[in-house]
Amino acid sequence: MPSSQPIDIPDAKKRNKKKKRCRATDSFSGRFEDVYQLQEEVLGEGAHARVQSCVNLITNKEYAVKIIEKRLGHIRSRVFREVEMLYQCQGHRNVLELIEFFEEEERFYLVFEKMRGGSILTHIHRRRHFNELEASVVVQDIASALHFLHNKGIAHRDLKPENILCESPDQVSGVQPGWVQGVLPGGLGTVG
Repeated sequence: MPSSQPIDIPDAKKRNKKKKRCRATDSFSGRFEDVYQLQEEVLGEGAHARVQSCVNLITNKEYAVKIIEKRLGHIRSRVFREVEMLYQCQGHRNVLELIEFFEEEERFYLVFEKMRGGSILTHIHRRRHFNELEASVVVQDIASALHFLHNKGIAHRDLKPENILCESPDQVSGVQPGWVQGVLPGGLGTVG
């Protein structure tokens, strides 16, 4: 019986290498102003960031953009952690979707889908109460989103009515625990 000899496989070294992990912060498509036009509408403001409406220049679709000013002592890695966490949170109908991220010389831009219904707190103030069915739908949507996040090892840590966003101004179904207003998931605190 002939002895077996090793076979030379030309691309074997390539296959043994680990694939480079794709990160949310790796994708960069130019300058924010090349892709989006900032609108006057301010959706929210915090100590380090503001949220405004913007329109995609190609699709004419409206989005919300969180603008984080770069200041002395501002920790760049904290913004990258937020972007990475948001990128990992994608894939659930009740979790706000991060569309795109830009870093420029003076500021960061985080582009999100726009929730037109405002916060659940606004709905509470306007309507005074929800019927049992509406309340159960809101709780179910929040619980579903939290279950999704918890399975990924992420804790929201700032769940309150002003941070729960609604898709529509006319109804409370389709709520999303939003970090667009400054909440960092995963126990990282707030930047807004």
